[in-house]
Amino acid sequence: MPGLMPCVCLSACQADAGCYFPPCFQARVDAARVGRKPRIRRRVNACASHLGTVVVALAAWAVEQRLTDGDLTILAIDPPPRASALPSGPRHSLSLTSGFAFSTIHLGSRNGLSAGVRTVA
Repeated sequence: MPGLMPCVCLSACQADAGCYFPPCFQARVDAARVGRKPRIRRRVNACASHLGTVVVALAAWAVEQRLTDGDLTILAIDPPPRASALPSGPRHSLSLTSGFAFSTIHLGSRNGLSAGVRTVA
């Protein structure tokens, strides 16, 4: 469901070690492994150029891990403050920010439908 959510993010895009653009998006997986607990949670921050790559990679990872009954949520986030605009600045400083959840992709299947397919009421 769309809405504002708090999030923790790094100061640089995580999709490529050579990318120093600030992240504008965060993709999150929150799912359960078949027949197991606890829930699996993973997040990746990405700049606009790498958002598609990150979403595809997280969805593929979730399938490989056999995660079901969960969601991959994509947030537009407030870019974190930069410690330095230069590539030599710290890449891994954490900051609290907020994000707008604008898309959710269901992982696994519901009632025989493939992943991501929702019924319309």
